[in-house]
Amino acid sequence: MKKLLLFVLASTLGFGAARAQAPAAASASAAKEEAILPNGAVAAPVAAAAPAATPAPGLIAPAPETPAANPNAIKVKAESAAGKLTVKTDNPGPTRVEVTDAGGRPVITHTMMNGQIPAVLNVSQLPAGSYIVHCTAYEKTGMRRVMIGQ
Repeated sequence: MKKLLLFVLASTLGFGAARAQAPAAASASAAKEEAILPNGAVAAPVAAAAPAATPAPGLIAPAPETPAANPNAIKVKAESAAGKLTVKTDNPGPTRVEVTDAGGRPVITHTMMNGQIPAVLNVSQLPAGSYIVHCTAYEKTGMRRVMIGQ
């Protein structure tokens, strides 16, 4: 009889503990679905299947994606034997080309009216070394390092 009583008592306690844990687990998963806003308010759970096209007032919108830089936006070709530096950009409008020495001092400045047509710069008078070609078109900028005379 004692064994039966202990069995009933143990199963009752185990069943009660399982029932006590179930609401706690359900509330924990519900807390994960809710969002806390910067002003401290709790936002309603958001359905994962259908994302909203426009953010609700008070919610923080995701940051816009930044397009990857185009590695072919500036093409620079140094022809040491001919003393020429050819610069081509993907910008259709006016572009300022500035060649600077290792100290950052500009040594050649040129304005291209159409970046699709390559600009040929005379670099035969420059000493051999490393130079940086800066291209600026409105708010777009880019640069390339070139070796001249080597």
